[in-house]
Amino acid sequence: MNDFVDDKFKSRVVFMLLAITGVGLAFGMFWIGRVIFLLLFASIIGAVFLTAVSDWLHERLRIKQGLALTLFICASVLVIVLGIWSQGDNLAQQFTALQTELPAAAHKLLDQIQSHKWGQWLLRQSPGSEQVSNGFNFAITRIGGIVLSSVTIIAGLVIVFSLSIYFAAEPGLYYNGFRRLVPDEHREKLDACAASVAQILRWWVLAKLISMAMVGILITVGLSLVGVPLAGTLGIIAALMTFIPNVGPVISVIPAELLALAISPTEGLLAILVFSVVFTLEGYVVTPLLERNIVKLPPALTLTMQLLLAAIAGPVGVALAAPFAAAILGTLAVLLPPTPDVTLEDPPIPATRARRRLRSQRT
Repeated sequence: MNDFVDDKFKSRVVFMLLAITGVGLAFGMFWIGRVIFLLLFASIIGAVFLTAVSDWLHERLRIKQGLALTLFICASVLVIVLGIWSQGDNLAQQFTALQTELPAAAHKLLDQIQSHKWGQWLLRQSPGSEQVSNGFNFAITRIGGIVLSSVTIIAGLVIVFSLSIYFAAEPGLYYNGFRRLVPDEHREKLDACAASVAQILRWWVLAKLISMAMVGILITVGLSLVGVPLAGTLGIIAALMTFIPNVGPVISVIPAELLALAISPTEGLLAILVFSVVFTLEGYVVTPLLERNIVKLPPALTLTMQLLLAAIAGPVGVALAAPFAAAILGTLAVLLPPTPDVTLEDPPIPATRARRRLRSQRT
């Protein structure tokens, strides 16, 4: 009897040690490849969007789904190639000019601040004014590097787009392979979660693409009207930054405002007005209309997810925080049953009334 107990205890100890080791190895692998996993998640988002488009073309044109996906990809590549052929030189020149003009505009802005008495007083009053000035000079000399990093971003987008095509071409192959890792009794719940997440991500990506296109066009037109240089490039940056909630719009304002303030304070105010009008329309008109068919992401949840993923994976985590939060909400919508909403304004039920209700239900 004692030998049996000892063997059982030893087997439990060995199992716990193996389980702890496995969890530790899995966490270590995830931490090492955290950026790769997020890029894989971005590829899944792209595959969900491509699958949605191919399904729509399959139903409308009565063609095979594979052919519909091929037609959409070919049409997209053709549009991109024509855009590069027609506007590629102009955009390349604008990005090159932006790389040199942004540091120059920042230096000019610093000189304008130092030329006024209030600016000199402000620099003197700030703690460690010399360190602040040196840090500002270092930051503005690194602005060109930010523009150059767009090459790395484009390379990452190409990788994500390629993986999205592979996933969209044979979604069942990859999903069924993952599905086999789940026990049989939980596969039905997994299918429901996957369907919910896919539906949410489809509408989220569609809404983001519409918002990005609207912001890019309006910013380009608005900055051109007020006379800010490189309006097309700044519009593209604003459109791309719209993909990132909370943080993206703030980042997109900085280069445009530096170039505008380098011309005159009035130009800077007009640039701020353009961005304010466009993002007000996007936030209070376009997004609410699009959110009728998608899940509404609470701003606090999105910002918390951005801070968390920023600490884990840096800029890639910030960019993918919103769809990651949407996927989590889609999963929780299936796993957790809905409960009636309770507001803080609702008066609490007195204890006596609660006891009476409980007695009436029992009888």
